[in-house]
Amino acid sequence: MTPSSPDPRFHIEVVKLLLQVATSDGHITPEEVEHLVATARAMSVPLDELATVTQCLKDGRPLPPPNLGMLRADPEAVLHAARMLMASDRHLDGSEIEMLRQLRELLGVTR
Repeated sequence: MTPSSPDPRFHIEVVKLLLQVATSDGHITPEEVEHLVATARAMSVPLDELATVTQCLKDGRPLPPPNLGMLRADPEAVLHAARMLMASDRHLDGSEIEMLRQLRELLGVTR
């Protein structure tokens, strides 16, 4: 499942968030990279946008923060995308669980 918003800016923000989630445990696995790329393609994120954010990873620069205001438009889809990414490497780290808890709070999800 990919976020349902037709707005490409929303999808770009989801990818930015997923990059934050993927690196929350201090590293990114090949499975997570594969999942990120597949998700970005499924959401039709422009390649130049994807290249811009992934270049930060390659260069060791801070990742651009996602626009949480925009992500609040569909928080359940965002959380689902984050959970799917976390499950992609078949290893759930404590920092990923904490990231999900914080994400729920930031998106205003109370249940």
